[in-house]
Amino acid sequence: MKMDQRVEYVVGILLDMSCEELINLPSWLTYGSQMEVGDKPHVHIMASGFFGTFYGTKGSLPDLPLREVEGTPLLFGTPIVEKRGNLLMIHADIIASAYFLLTRYEEWIRCDVRDEHGRFPGKESLPFRAGFLHRPIVNEYAELLRKWANEVGIDLPAPKRHFSILLTHDVDYLGPEIGLMPAVRNIASGLLGRRPFRQGISDAIVSCGLRRNACDNLDEVIRLDQQLTGLFSLGRCRSLYFFMAGGKSLYEGGYCLRSVRIRDRLHEVLASGVGMGLHASYEAGVNPDKVGIEREALQEASGVPIEKNRHHFLAWREPEDGLEIAKAGIRWDSTLGYADVAGFRLGVCRPVSLFDPVQRCLIGIEEHPLIIMDCTLDRTNYMNLGEDAAFKYVRVLADATFRYQGEFVCLWHNTVLSSIDTSYHKRLYSRMLDYLAGLLQTT
Repeated sequence: MKMDQRVEYVVGILLDMSCEELINLPSWLTYGSQMEVGDKPHVHIMASGFFGTFYGTKGSLPDLPLREVEGTPLLFGTPIVEKRGNLLMIHADIIASAYFLLTRYEEWIRCDVRDEHGRFPGKESLPFRAGFLHRPIVNEYAELLRKWANEVGIDLPAPKRHFSILLTHDVDYLGPEIGLMPAVRNIASGLLGRRPFRQGISDAIVSCGLRRNACDNLDEVIRLDQQLTGLFSLGRCRSLYFFMAGGKSLYEGGYCLRSVRIRDRLHEVLASGVGMGLHASYEAGVNPDKVGIEREALQEASGVPIEKNRHHFLAWREPEDGLEIAKAGIRWDSTLGYADVAGFRLGVCRPVSLFDPVQRCLIGIEEHPLIIMDCTLDRTNYMNLGEDAAFKYVRVLADATFRYQGEFVCLWHNTVLSSIDTSYHKRLYSRMLDYLAGLLQTT
């Protein structure tokens, strides 16, 4: 079946097939505006015109309210399914609908919509405005396509995936260094307004050795994770830590890789058997060409190859930055969740290859979409949820991921798991681990 590369990309994800496998795909599935009816079992998806003249323009954006096809929101086409003997004619353009979500197409077209950090806000997204951000509807489209194939007698093998959990931690801050000069720098930073004055004084007290450094707690976080990771195989549950390696903006982390203490922490994390990745700086989010420099710095400090990444502030700003990030040597990423609202930003709850909607090509990065982040839940300018409401929403997202045997990716910063943090996040994290353990035990 000869397909446009954009269509081929989506079909590969919906059928969970590689490009090589698609080459040998029988002609039971076609996509386009017209087709010839034959005698063999066949599924034809009618093209809505999304990939035509208006592609890349605001005229290609779907209108609200959306219609549904068999209970699933539909972005393009009409929810009509016709059976004509061995032919199933699908007027619901699930190919264009899935492509829209998987490629961040909306963010490319609506490039004038950004928050104060240059990010596309989740609350501006079509999935949020249409009320389905909590549902991985690309997975739902895949389920529909398999169902339709079955209706005309095509037996597709079941996907070979199973429910898994990825516990991730962005290490933005590990507390101040000990010594007189660090204490002076901390006081000065508070006086000069580079950080809150009380924070500067508090860190100066720690630097003087007058109080324990509660944020230097990676050993405690590792032990906390092992309550779950220690019960299941690596393929079912694993943890991953992202370290900063550069950036000079006011939003960067507060440690330096040249510090003996920080290098010790890197080696302790590696010795524990968990994974490590780059936490590309806020500055690198603005200038993607800095990602390679930071990656090399973390490799030198850790002594291991670094190919994984998550951007600080989740600030992979533009879809077209992906090619530059891949050029820097990043092959695996987990940035693509919204900061202001949790859910399925790409419409999918499993790892997928990323595709550039501008250059119309594969980027060369496997994305592990971030589903939920700690501060998204409780910040007043984000979701502003209390602990019980947050736990209820965690269960909604975890259950949806479990249903489609996906990968539940969550982010809890080491700082909110410290003894001095006054939020509910440490309690919520333990409750979430218990719930996830229950899901794993049922598979």
